[in-house]
Amino acid sequence: MSTLKIDIDHFRARILQDALTEATAQYWVHRAHQFQQAAPRLEEYRGQATAEQLRERWFECMATSQACLRHADLLRGDYPEPISDEVWDALGEVA
Repeated sequence: MSTLKIDIDHFRARILQDALTEATAQYWVHRAHQFQQAAPRLEEYRGQATAEQLRERWFECMATSQACLRHADLLRGDYPEPISDEVWDALGEVA
């Protein structure tokens, strides 16, 4: 029976880096939601804005929302983000 050898320092750093990556991706998902909520709606008061201006603003908000979601997807990616120097420094400070 072989023994599994684990580099505990690398394991701790990977957990912290993955948590930071996911937190950052979640930030961009939240921003996407904010732009979706900011888009004009038919039932809202429109003030002096024309239908064309509202339509243009709606498309801009939706495009920005999609860009935020794509950015979140990029952060999550199919491969783990390299462990940053900041993570190694933070772990060094608490060790």
